[in-house]
Amino acid sequence: MAVGDGATGKGLPLVPDTGEEGRVRWGAREINRTRDFVAQVMDLIPVGKAGYRAAAGLSIGTAVPANTVGDDGDWFARYI
Repeated sequence: MAVGDGATGKGLPLVPDTGEEGRVRWGAREINRTRDFVAQVMDLIPVGKAGYRAAAGLSIGTAVPANTVGDDGDWFARYI
């Protein structure tokens, strides 16, 4: 795979290597743009136990769950 093919495949812009936008003086801007992409991905990662449980479809409680709660494939742990 050529350099940049993975980024292009995911819809990310490439840093130009020619023209006005390809000038070295724009390097800091491109670094900051990359950090913005990292921040966007970090926003997709759940935070804390409750966030991970919700993302994975896990529930925990003491009562027997009703069939009206959750989706098919969700997992419920009942502790006594």
